[in-house]
Amino acid sequence: MSQNKDFKRENRLRLFGHEDAEKEDDNRLESYFYKTQQYEDTISNIPFLIITGEKGTGKSAILKMAYFEEKEAGFVPIWIRQDDLVELYEGTTEDKPVSILKVLWKKAVARLVAMKLAATCNVVVGDEFEIATKWAYEHGYATKDFISNVVEKLKPGWEKYINNEKMNQDSIGEHHILEKLFKGNKVILFLDDFDLDWKGNQKDVALMKSLILALRDMTSDITRLYVRIAIRTDVYEMIRTQEFSDKIASSVIECKWNNQEIMKTLAKRICTYYGMDFCVDENEKMQYQLVKYLDKVFVHSFSESTKVWKNAPTHRVIYSLIRRKPRDMVKLCHGVAEIADKYQKDIIDEKCILDYLDSYSRERLQDLVNEYNNQISNLRDLLIRMAPTSNEVKMKKKERYVYLTDKLLEKIKNIQSNINIKIYSPDSYKKVKATPYEIAHFLYRIGFITGRKENGATGKIQRKFYDEMPDLLEKHVGDRGYAWEIHPAYRAAIADGSDDVWKNTIDFADLDENS
Repeated sequence: MSQNKDFKRENRLRLFGHEDAEKEDDNRLESYFYKTQQYEDTISNIPFLIITGEKGTGKSAILKMAYFEEKEAGFVPIWIRQDDLVELYEGTTEDKPVSILKVLWKKAVARLVAMKLAATCNVVVGDEFEIATKWAYEHGYATKDFISNVVEKLKPGWEKYINNEKMNQDSIGEHHILEKLFKGNKVILFLDDFDLDWKGNQKDVALMKSLILALRDMTSDITRLYVRIAIRTDVYEMIRTQEFSDKIASSVIECKWNNQEIMKTLAKRICTYYGMDFCVDENEKMQYQLVKYLDKVFVHSFSESTKVWKNAPTHRVIYSLIRRKPRDMVKLCHGVAEIADKYQKDIIDEKCILDYLDSYSRERLQDLVNEYNNQISNLRDLLIRMAPTSNEVKMKKKERYVYLTDKLLEKIKNIQSNINIKIYSPDSYKKVKATPYEIAHFLYRIGFITGRKENGATGKIQRKFYDEMPDLLEKHVGDRGYAWEIHPAYRAAIADGSDDVWKNTIDFADLDENS
C-alpha cells in the first residue's frame, strides 16, 4: 500500500490477509504467523493431538504452519482432507457400530498414506504401487512396522522411475522422501475439514468418534506415525461421552487467544505489508507498542465530535468486538477498509468503523447460529429474544445488556414460555428439554454471554470467557460473584428498535486490557 493508503480489494487482501488460512499465500502466512503456546504444543513430539476450537480461531492456520515447519525439519508431513476419504461418507456406513467403523478408517487411512507417499515420490501406477496400496489396506494398517514396510514395497517403483534415462532430477518430485523414511524419520498426518459437512446426527457422531479412535490407535500401534487433526469445538462437544473423553482428553489442544495475541497478529500483518520489522519489548506495556503499528492504518482514537465512543482508543474498540477470534479481526478489518475505500479515505477512521457495525454484528450472530444450531433448538429465536425488553431499555440505561444470575434465569424462563428449547445430550444422541440453567450455561459456552466482575482495586471490569472458567453457571457451581453481559459483537443484531442505542451500553474506560 502506498502512502495514500489505497484500500481497494487487492490491497486489503495483501494487508489483512485471507480469513481462511488455506487460501493464504504460504510465504505470507509464514511471515506474519504468531506462534502461540497451542502452536508450540502442536509441533511437539506427542504422537496424537486433536486441535479444537470454534470457527475462526485459527485451527487450519496452526495445522498449515506446523506442516511447513515439520517439513523443514526433515520429517514427512501428509495433508489429508475429508474428500480424500470420501468413500466413508457416501451412505455405506449407516448402522455400523463404532468398532467396525474404526477398522474401516484404519484401512482407508493406511491405503491413503501409501498412495500419498507414492504420489509425492512420483512412483508410477504399476505393480509396486498396486502391491503397496493393497497391502496397506488389507494388512498394513495393523502392522507395527507399517511405514518401513510400505517404503520397501514402493522402493522398486521409485528406483525404476529415477533410473529412467528420459527423466531428470527436477522431474522426480520429492525424491528424498523415501531416503528420509529409510533413515527413520517420522510421518505426520495433518487432517483438516473433516467436520465440513457436520449435521450432528447419530451417523455423523459415529463417524467422527470412530475416526478419532482409529487415529489414536494407529499412532499407538504404528512406529513413527504421528497425527494432528483439527475439529470444531461444537463437534467435539457432541461426540464427547464420558467413556470417549477419558480415552483422548490428554490429547486435546484448545485453540484460544487473548486480545493482545490477536493484536500482535494484526500488527505483524501491517509490518509485513510495509516491509517493517515487528519488534516489541516484553518489558514495556504491550498495547502501546502494538498501537504504533495500528496507527499506520487506523485513526488513533475516535474524534471529539463523535456522538458515541468519543475519544475511544481505536484498539479498544477492536478489542471489544472481535470475540477473541483472529477471523473476527480479519473480517472487521476488511469490512471497515472496504468502507474507507468507498469514501476514498487515506486512513480508517471512526465513521468507517461505525458504518460497518450493524452488518458486522448480523454476520457474527449468523456465525453463531450456523455453528451451534445442531446443539440446541430454536437457537436464532432464543438469541434474538435475549434483547433487552422495552422496559429494560427504559429502566437499565447503560447496563441493559448486563444481568445478575437470577435475572438472567428469569429472562430465560420467560423466553421458554414462548418457545420450546431442547438441548443436545451426548448420552442419548438427541435433544432433550432444557432447563434455564442449561440454557444459560450454553449461552456462556458459545460466547454469547460472558462473565463480568468489577475489580475493586482498579475499577476495571474483568471479563471471563468459557475457556477460562468453564464451570461457571453450572447449577452445582453457580456464578461465584460474576454477572453476565451479552457480548458487544451481537448487540447491534438483536437491538430492538431505535430506542435501544446499543452503542451507549459500552464504556471503553472500564476495559481491562489484560483480560
